[in-house]
Amino acid sequence: MKNLSYIFIISFLHYFIISCSPQKAETQDTAQTEQSDEGIRCLPDYAYTDSLMQGSHKVVFTITGQADDELSVVTDEDGTQYKDNRWQLVITKDGKTLFNRSFSKADFKSQLPDDFKKYGIMDGLRFHHAEEGKLYFNTCVSFPDSDMSCPFVLTIGPDGSYTISPDTSFDEDGLPPTPDKPKE
Repeated sequence: MKNLSYIFIISFLHYFIISCSPQKAETQDTAQTEQSDEGIRCLPDYAYTDSLMQGSHKVVFTITGQADDELSVVTDEDGTQYKDNRWQLVITKDGKTLFNRSFSKADFKSQLPDDFKKYGIMDGLRFHHAEEGKLYFNTCVSFPDSDMSCPFVLTIGPDGSYTISPDTSFDEDGLPPTPDKPKE
């Protein structure tokens, strides 16, 4: 029993010494952007396909995004340069093309504040939901490598028409309203 006590005490001291000594913190870099050969940062290419049923109709949507060399390069206040992006949305309904269009920051320019026109990039396009024959997608123009953004809703009608409107479902903190915190 005495030997067991010594083993326990030694194990406890060993654990205590290791846990109290300085440890090298390992961090994983989850950079939002990558560096191109020219030293200009850009988002990685993106591709996503999904489908859903709207009544008896099968709807398939494909979203692709990539940095576009034909768009203006954005330079932030620190002098870091970023390529802007072009996002393509293709929607088929029962195998026939309903919608096929690419989007860039220019499509939102009339609804953007001046600083986002100058320093922002279009950095995403995601399916949100379908309702009454319409498809709703979320997108935004944001400052690269930050959480500052201007969110928008892209609505695709059952006839292939579309509208772009500001996303008002977020409050000032960038969070959706909750029952405890109603939207003002």
